Amino acid sequence: MLTDIDPLQAFVAGAAVAGLVAFVVIALQRQKLNTIETERQRLEALALKAKEMLAAAPDGLFLWDHANGGFTCSRRLAVLLNLKDGILSHYDDLRERFEGESLKTLEQCVSLLRGAGTPFDVLLTSGRRRIQAIGGRAETDDGNVLADMVWMRDITSTGDAGVGRRVSSINTSGLEDRHLTALLDAMPLPVWLRDSKLSLAFINHAARNVVSADAGMAARARQQRGTVTERMHVNASGEDRLLEVTETPLGILGGGDAKDGDGGGEATGGTIGFAIDRTESEVKEDEFARLNAERNAVLETLDTGIAIFDADAKLRFFNAAYATLWDLEPDWLAGEPDLGEILERLREHRKLPELADFRDYKMRQLEQFETLSKPSEDLMHLPDGRAIRALVNRQGKGGLVFVFDDVSDRLDLERSFKSLNAVQKETLDNLHEGIAVFGADGRLRLFNPVFMGLWDLDEAVLDDAFHVTDFVDHSRQHLTVEGGWDDLSWGVHKDKVVNRLMKREATTGKLELANGTVIDYANLPLPDGAMLLSYLDVTDTAQVETALRQRAEALSEADKLKNEFIASVSYEVRTPLTTVIGFADMLGQEYFGKLNRRQAEYAKGILETTNGLMSVVGDILDLASIEAGRLQLDRDTLDVHELLVSALNLIRDRARKKDLKLEFDCPPDIGWIDADAKRLKQVIFNLLTNAATFTPERGTVRLEARREDDDLILTVADTGIGIPQADRERVFQPFEQGSNLHGSTGADKSGAGLGLSLVRNFIALHGGDVDVKSPPGRGTTITCRLPTKRPDSDSEPGNTADDDA
Repeated sequence: MLTDIDPLQAFVAGAAVAGLVAFVVIALQRQKLNTIETERQRLEALALKAKEMLAAAPDGLFLWDHANGGFTCSRRLAVLLNLKDGILSHYDDLRERFEGESLKTLEQCVSLLRGAGTPFDVLLTSGRRRIQAIGGRAETDDGNVLADMVWMRDITSTGDAGVGRRVSSINTSGLEDRHLTALLDAMPLPVWLRDSKLSLAFINHAARNVVSADAGMAARARQQRGTVTERMHVNASGEDRLLEVTETPLGILGGGDAKDGDGGGEATGGTIGFAIDRTESEVKEDEFARLNAERNAVLETLDTGIAIFDADAKLRFFNAAYATLWDLEPDWLAGEPDLGEILERLREHRKLPELADFRDYKMRQLEQFETLSKPSEDLMHLPDGRAIRALVNRQGKGGLVFVFDDVSDRLDLERSFKSLNAVQKETLDNLHEGIAVFGADGRLRLFNPVFMGLWDLDEAVLDDAFHVTDFVDHSRQHLTVEGGWDDLSWGVHKDKVVNRLMKREATTGKLELANGTVIDYANLPLPDGAMLLSYLDVTDTAQVETALRQRAEALSEADKLKNEFIASVSYEVRTPLTTVIGFADMLGQEYFGKLNRRQAEYAKGILETTNGLMSVVGDILDLASIEAGRLQLDRDTLDVHELLVSALNLIRDRARKKDLKLEFDCPPDIGWIDADAKRLKQVIFNLLTNAATFTPERGTVRLEARREDDDLILTVADTGIGIPQADRERVFQPFEQGSNLHGSTGADKSGAGLGLSLVRNFIALHGGDVDVKSPPGRGTTITCRLPTKRPDSDSEPGNTADDDA
């Protein structure tokens, strides 16, 4: 019994059986692999033998493999046709060995062979040799296509049988009529065959509702010995369709003669016909014609002369303004002359500029149809005194659009404007008053020599970038008060003057300059939003007593403003500026209605100016708070890398406007610092802004940070104009700038001169210092050293320590 078998014996027996089974399986697998390897070797030998047989065959072969894809060119065919790439030659290389009717015949026969498997046997010529070409399709017993083949043989020595003559109609591929019928019946294209009597011999499924028994087109095709194509409307399955019907004599299709002999007379064979549905094309053509008509109707209403030429330089469209502008007869233009003919006629009527070489001009105009790659604009001065602006642009496939605009009146207006400007300038230059006009954006628009002399201004700095704030800053050295101006009082005075000018308030009064000159001034708003500043030297008529009284009153007023500034700046300056900014932004965003261009410019100018004033007020308030000892730092642990990236992003727009390159070098893991985020960010922003301001266009501004022991080193470098040695300490004083600013190129000369002063003060409050290096003409590098933790803190930022431990 099984229960009496020892377990160990059972295990040994099972293992033996398993081993035996595994041995048998392995043996069978090895036998199968040997069989497969033997068959592979046999097939390789067979393929090699077939390849050698093909190479030794007297005829050349070109084969398209349907089963595996690709193509084959035999060595014999490469030698026969002298193909440069040998057995690697493509069908295009084979085509290049034939020309004229031989090439046409070969193309037609190969097309039918590749498409429907139609065999052929034709005679071709290649140079002085005659080539017999036999094409056929190889198929399996069940009808699967294996390959399409073309055999070629040199039969030059056998006599001339005529190029293209069909030698035989043998179906070398074994394709039966049922296969061809099934293939044609499955085609979506309507196809039919007619016999020699032009009766329908075959109609595929798609042609049943299309083809007509009327053989008129077929008769014409056979008579003309060529293809006849016509468009006709046919009711197919209850729908009106536009068909393009083609009838071709079978003899012509095959590439041979339709009649024996010399090919003259009418062909007697049948025809093959097919139809292509052009209904959608007709709809698109109608839609294109409608859009073209609508476009032409719009162009007809324009006062600008427009002419459209096709790729052959033929005039395809012109509007009435074009004919009127060039005084050309519309009936003549309707005949679609080419551009050359139009130029000849314009030359005859002296409607073109005086040209030394008309033929060269005409050639250059016509060459635009080939060479024009982007819109071209030219100003033509005609003999009749007119000035015509000509714009040429691409249109369609190779065509050009010519747009002509008579700008004579515009140029006359410009000349008149320039003449009036010259008269105005001459008048202003000879006035006894100093005159200056600042635009609505605060930029200098007009001035005369007396104005420069009164204020000791250099003409080199009085360009379009000279702002009203620059003028007020410059006037500081000429305006005096008892005890002199300090930074705070001058800041208040400057804000007051600039605000009054930008608000276009009409004011009059007297000024006494530092050199003792007494001036009567008047500020008058102009209708275009500008401000006229008039200064008249009245020193000879001014009394000393009046001058002293004015100085005392100015000093008293300045002292009063100084004392009230800190207490009232938040409400009296910031609050109104905030309101102005808010309403200016609302106007600019057009919440209350659409603005015209000038109104939009005014709103933008107000917004930019008030934002600038708000920034200046903030800087002045910070500086005043520091000097008064009332500014307290709001310290916290800060991610240095994140802080620097945030500050750098604030000046990207300004750098982009001047095409500056911004470089940033700060390790992401640089760590933390115990500092006031707002003030430290303000320091970095001021340094970057200062660098961007005084760096010429396409310069470089670099910001980098690194650690040295317990200190953080921040460096801002630029490739700007640099700071002279004498000015390096002065630029850190409030309201001070470098002395070479006005001689710089590309530098923005605006600003209150507070940025670097705030930088030094904020860094000092953090326990750090600032260093400036500025080699002459090689830019400026400002380095700030900051302790990463408070002087009374021994722990690293972010760490906590138990004081009781």
